[in-house]
Amino acid sequence: MISPSNSNIEFKYRIEIIRKIQDIMNWLRCKLIKFRNVMYYYISPEYSASKSNTPNLCDSNYSSFMMILWGLIYGIILSGAFAISWKCFGDIYFSERSRLRLMPCISVLFVSCLLNFNQITGFGKLFDRLAGCCDIEHSSDCNCNPYRIMLPGMLAILMLFLIKFSALLAMPYHAPWWPADWRRIFNRFYPQMHFRVLILMGIWGKMGFIIASSTGQTAENIDNRSKFIRENSKIRSLLGNLVIVFSLTAIYFSSWRNRALGLLISFVIFVVIYLVSMIISWRLKGHDKYSMFACGELAEILLLLSYLAIAKFL
Repeated sequence: MISPSNSNIEFKYRIEIIRKIQDIMNWLRCKLIKFRNVMYYYISPEYSASKSNTPNLCDSNYSSFMMILWGLIYGIILSGAFAISWKCFGDIYFSERSRLRLMPCISVLFVSCLLNFNQITGFGKLFDRLAGCCDIEHSSDCNCNPYRIMLPGMLAILMLFLIKFSALLAMPYHAPWWPADWRRIFNRFYPQMHFRVLILMGIWGKMGFIIASSTGQTAENIDNRSKFIRENSKIRSLLGNLVIVFSLTAIYFSSWRNRALGLLISFVIFVVIYLVSMIISWRLKGHDKYSMFACGELAEILLLLSYLAIAKFL
């Protein structure tokens, strides 16, 4: 027969377990909300253009790691679009001599437009402001409509797509292989070369945004969400994300002949993005969401061009 004291202890123990489970569920819920907000920040113009403050308590601590995680998922989605298009149209749009990947490259750009809408429009709006189409001191008219892009911005976006399409099309063909050296420990997490490039492109695009959000001044007319991100961007989190991205780039851009190419490319991209971020902050008298998005887009371009420069050494 169970004594009353033992039953009370057992009841308190169950209550404690239930509370711990509730705490874990609340923690997971907050992480999912942060990830959802990061995703909406890149995809939805209305969400990114919102002037409201952070809507709930789960947003009270900005997590730049969630942005890196979204970049990883974004890169995996690009790789999936490339693989599916290659599977469906590879036999049609394929040349044994040139190894062209026409439809996969178009599919990657299409998916990029859907999932990176705000980053692409931010790239165009930055050139609008640099060209004088919007007053740098009072650019609220340019910021009020996320779809309004002037001629310089349209030309910049067109050049952006041409550069990306040419870089994707120029990726050298690598015969399918499996690493037999130290890289074999990564197993299925070490895909073929063009998939690694697309994954790194997605991650570096978000890393460029984080670098820009952690450097330079803040524009006076910045929206509340972007201002909140800049205020909560700490040097410690920037360094932590740089370690993660540098390590992944070093692993994915390594070869049996050279293991330092990835670190070299990471350092070059970081320095260029940092300098461009500081120049834009000085020229526009502070960063807003469009200039930070533009730095992210620039990081993606630099990653693609860097790969083409070192492809023959991999």
